This record gives sequence, structure tokens and C-alpha cells, in this order.
Amino acid sequence: MKIDRDEIVEAYYPTIRRMVKKLVVKLPEGFDEEDFVQVGMVGLLKAIDNWDTTRSIGEFKSYANTKIRGAILDKIRSADKVSRYARDKLKRVSRSYRSFMDNGVFNPTDEELAQAANLDIEEFNKLMSDSSNHTILSLDEAISDSDMLVIESIESKDSENPLEVVEKQEKEELIKEGLKKLTDIELTVLSLYYYEDLNMKEIASVIDKTESRVSQIKTKALIKLREFVKVGA
Repeated sequence: MKIDRDEIVEAYYPTIRRMVKKLVVKLPEGFDEEDFVQVGMVGLLKAIDNWDTTRSIGEFKSYANTKIRGAILDKIRSADKVSRYARDKLKRVSRSYRSFMDNGVFNPTDEELAQAANLDIEEFNKLMSDSSNHTILSLDEAISDSDMLVIESIESKDSENPLEVVEKQEKEELIKEGLKKLTDIELTVLSLYYYEDLNMKEIASVIDKTESRVSQIKTKALIKLREFVKVGA
């Protein structure tokens, strides 16, 4: 496939902007949205420069999305201000979710989870609200570098290693199974975020919650899915 560099860059700009809105839940201090759009553009240009032109347009889209997304996530990671203490608390929350799941409880209350993680409820809620970007990175590490397998088809199956295709299909099924176990409000938030491309402020308006509360709900839902995939993998 021959690539027109300028045409591709122009066509991908809206896609990159939408990707930034999805991935950068809270802008790190000192950054604005356009900073991350430009980082995504750099990822796209690298994808164009490294592309094997004998392959199909469908394969390029998958490859480019991976490169763009990886560049944005790397930038988020480098700007991540979550303290070491907060990371430790997130790990405790994740381990607590795993313990509940091992005992057949997928949706413990906030109070039960906070107690299991040795946090008071105010500290727990603040952690869930403040850690949105960090949680997404952790989820990515657990389920691969695609943006929530459950909301997009596995592209170019015929060009992938058969074992990789099977692994992706298995993870997709695990995520679908995990989604069925989420609470109604968690599923609503993820649907609005991933399917409808709404940001935190827009979702808050739709479900009549504060932005902070939406971030808490989303963070908990993603941690649940991450731990569920780990258990089933």
C-alpha cells in the first residue's frame, strides 16, 4: 500500500485527538491537550516511516493506532505524578479486589474494599479519583496494547501469528465476561467513555454525578476488569 504522508496526517488528526481525550483522563500539571496530540502525531509519523508498503491499509490502521497510542501512553507515563505511596495503595486495592474475587465477590462495596486495603473511605475515594491515568496504564499492561479489546474487532487476523490471535480472542472473551459482572453504573460509565467517546465532564452531566465521582467509578471498574483478566489468564 502506497502511503500519501500528508493525506494520512490530515486524516488521522481527529482520530489522534479522540485518542488523547480517551487516554488522558486528567491532564498532568504543565501540559495541555495539544501537547499530547502532537506526541500522537509523532507516533503516527514514525508508523508511516517504518511501514512495509506491501501490506494492506487495514494492517496499517492497526499498526498506526498501536504506535500512536504507545507514544501517548509513554508521555503519560513520563509525566505521571502519582506518588510511590499512592502506587503502593493502588496495589493494595488491586490485591483486595483479587481476594474478593477469589471468594466469589466481584462487586464489594467501597467501604468493604477500603477496609480490606486498610484505607479510610475518604482516602479510598480520593485515590480512585486521582489515579485515573495511572489505572489506565496498569490496565494496558494487563490486557495488551489495544484500547479495550471488547469494543473493537481484532483486525487483520490473517496477518497475525495464530497463537497471538488465539490469545487476543481469549482476552476479549475474559473482558466481555468481566463486563457482565460490573455494576450498572460502572457499565454505563465505561460505555459512555469507550463507545460514545464522552469525557469525564460530559459523562458527569449525563449521569448526574460529579466529575470526581465519575473518575472513581471508572477507576474501580478498570481495576476490576484488570484483576479479572489476570485471574482468568
